[in-house]
Amino acid sequence: MTETDQIEPLSTQTRILHVLADTTEPVAEVAKLAVIGHLRAGHQVALAAHSSILETLEVPADLVENYREIELSAKRRLSPSDPASAFTLHKIYPHVDIVHGHGLHAATLSGLGFTGLPSRLSPRAVGTIENFDPADVIEKTGAEIVARTASAVLGTTEPVVEWFSGSVPLTERAELVTPDIDSDLTVTASRAQVRRELGIDEGTWMVASPIALKDHTALATVLDAADQINRRRPDRRVVFVLTGTGRDRRQIARAFSDRGVIVAPTGDLVDVVAAADVVIAAEQMTGLSHEDLMQLAKPTVFIGAERRAGIWGDAADIVPADDTDALLREINHLLDDPSARGAQAIAAKKRVIDVDSPSEIAASLLGLYAEVEARSKSASRV
Repeated sequence: MTETDQIEPLSTQTRILHVLADTTEPVAEVAKLAVIGHLRAGHQVALAAHSSILETLEVPADLVENYREIELSAKRRLSPSDPASAFTLHKIYPHVDIVHGHGLHAATLSGLGFTGLPSRLSPRAVGTIENFDPADVIEKTGAEIVARTASAVLGTTEPVVEWFSGSVPLTERAELVTPDIDSDLTVTASRAQVRRELGIDEGTWMVASPIALKDHTALATVLDAADQINRRRPDRRVVFVLTGTGRDRRQIARAFSDRGVIVAPTGDLVDVVAAADVVIAAEQMTGLSHEDLMQLAKPTVFIGAERRAGIWGDAADIVPADDTDALLREINHLLDDPSARGAQAIAAKKRVIDVDSPSEIAASLLGLYAEVEARSKSASRV
C-alpha cells in the first residue's frame, strides 16, 4: 500500500469474527468490549470461544440480531481439542471478512483455521498478542503460525511488536483499557528548575516528547524538525527535549546534541513535559500514556496515523508520521499564538475527563481493519 492509497471507512456489511480463548487477561477485556462496540457500529459480529467464555458476555437485546456465538472446544492453553476448534473456524471462514484472534492461543487457532483454505475464501486475520517466551517451543510455534497467516499484529509490549515486525505487514502496539484517572500526575520541579537543569537558556522555547527512541518514521520526522526549526525561523530559539527510551537513545543523544536536541533523564519525564511549551504525542511513546499527557494539560501535536489519534479528539493537531513540514507548521503555529496554546491546554485537560477508552478502542480496531482491507486490495492489484 502506498502513502496515497485511500483508506475507506469499514463498511457495515463487513462480517467480523472475534476468537477468544481466555477470560481474565486485559486482552480478553478488550475482545469483549470490541464485540459490543462493533455491534453498536452496525456490523455483523460473531464470537468464537469456549461455552464458559460465551456465558460471560452479555449482549444488549437491541444488538442480538447481528450477533452470533460459535462454540469452540478449545480452552485457555494448548489442548487435544485444538484441531477440532481450528477446523470449526476453517468451515466458518468463507462467511467472514475479518477474523481477530485475541491472545496468542486464540490467534494460533485462527491461523490454523486457514490450513487448506483457498485464498479467495480467506478472511483477513488480525492477532492481538500478549508477551510470550520465544524460548518456549509451543509458544514460539504458535507465534510462527500467526506470523505466517496474520495481516496485522497488535502487541501488548514493544518486544512483541518487534518480534513480528519483520514478517507481518502491519504491526503496532495494542491499545488496552486503562483505569479511570483518579489523581493528577505529581510534578516535583518548577518550570525554571527543569530548564536550568537541562541547560536551556532563558527565552528559549521548549518542545518535549516521550516518543520511543528507536528506528521508526515518526522519530525520524521529529529529529528532522528539530534540526530545521531554528534555521527556518532564525528569529527565535527552539530546543527539543526527548524523554523516551529505546535502543537508539544513546546514539541520538550523541548525534543530535549540537542540533537542538536534548535527551533528558527518563526519571524526569513528568517534570520535563510539564515544563514544555509544546508537546509532541506519538503512536509509540514510553513512560507516559496519552491520558497522562492530557492530564498535564499541554498544547499538543500528534504525529502518526489519524486513526491512532482518535483518543485526542479535537485536543491535538494531527500530522502524518512522514511530514516534517506539517510538524513544523503546527509547532510554529502554537509557539506563535498564546491563545491557541491556552485553548489546547484546556481542551487536553477536558479530554482526559471525557474520553471513553472502551469506545475509542473499538473504533480504533475498526480503523485497523479498514487499513488491513485497503492493504489487501492494494496487494491484489500488484
